[in-house]
Amino acid sequence: MRRAVARIVVAAAMAMVAGCASQAPMRQNDPGTRPVAGSDEDELWYAMERAEEDLARSPMRVRDPALNAYVKDVACRASAGYCNDLRVYLMNVPAFNASMAPNGTMIVWTGALLRMRDEAELAFVLGHEAGHFRAQHTLRQWRRMKDTSAFLSAFQVLAYGAGFPNTAMFGSLGVYATVFKFSRDMEREADKLGFDAVVAQGWDPRAGADLWGRMLREENTLKYVSRSTVFATHPATQERLNDVTAAADAIPNPPTTRNVAQYRAATRPFLENWLTAEIAQRRYASSMLVIQELLDDAPPEDRGVLTFYLGEAHRKHDGPGDDAKAAELYARAVTMPGTPIAAWREHGYALAAAGRNNEARVALDKYLQSSPQADDRAFVQRALDKLGGTN
Repeated sequence: MRRAVARIVVAAAMAMVAGCASQAPMRQNDPGTRPVAGSDEDELWYAMERAEEDLARSPMRVRDPALNAYVKDVACRASAGYCNDLRVYLMNVPAFNASMAPNGTMIVWTGALLRMRDEAELAFVLGHEAGHFRAQHTLRQWRRMKDTSAFLSAFQVLAYGAGFPNTAMFGSLGVYATVFKFSRDMEREADKLGFDAVVAQGWDPRAGADLWGRMLREENTLKYVSRSTVFATHPATQERLNDVTAAADAIPNPPTTRNVAQYRAATRPFLENWLTAEIAQRRYASSMLVIQELLDDAPPEDRGVLTFYLGEAHRKHDGPGDDAKAAELYARAVTMPGTPIAAWREHGYALAAAGRNNEARVALDKYLQSSPQADDRAFVQRALDKLGGTN
């Protein structure tokens, strides 16, 4: 990884030098075009292309063909004709973010996919990122970084992460957004480009407001927690919510396409893995909010899974009242279709802790009978033995 980062640092330094000597006028960034050879933009693309090679090999990359094809299709439709210029990488990172490199590399984190409800919300996010590419925002920022302090800061971040948490895990492309933090005017321009493209494709313009409203509520649970550096590169969520709400309200007879069923079909196979990763962040207040809001909007067949994982968030949070709340949620989850079998184990443990031994034995027996090859079989059996049961 350090060798890969070193490569982008060298390439970035080359681009800085090239920018001083060969700063061509901003080119017309039409679909299918590339930078002028030898220009500072050409060097910047070179740096990002080398970094993209590492991203493509990353163990964090989601390689499921169906999910990748679906997200790429939405990105294509939301990009206003730039489909062939984009390469989309889905990364297993349990936080909300998407980013766009200047060479057409789009990165989407699975935490963002977990938080979305439908295709229209996904289109708004991807349309915004494609807007950065269409407007050449990274190049504009790169050309502004001409003073020594800015360059040294960029060098430090790219080379070492510079104190920003978790930058190493994303590879060199994953931290470029930290260096090229877009201005608010650029963010507004990308929002408008994305908004116009999404509405032109018939997606519901109110979807963006729904998404950013939920994100604002989640951010408010994190006010005493340091936010990730990459997430912090985006503008204030309240500002974005206000802007997209006003834009949607201004459209007479807006389109209404959401494609909820299509989005769910593409993402549902990953729901449990994404929920497990979400809770593993140990940001329990925000995870509880995220899961509760997913549960509020969920179809009946998903309610068992979400109820169980909401119980898991409470159990692991372990604050005042959390054990009782987790026990209540486990008891509710085991009555629902599609509940993970682990719900019976946790329900059994909660019943045992409450002194309801007979019911606990039934629940733990149910878990072992349904999961005969469980890794924790010996531990559950020991708990059964203490309750006086056999299996």
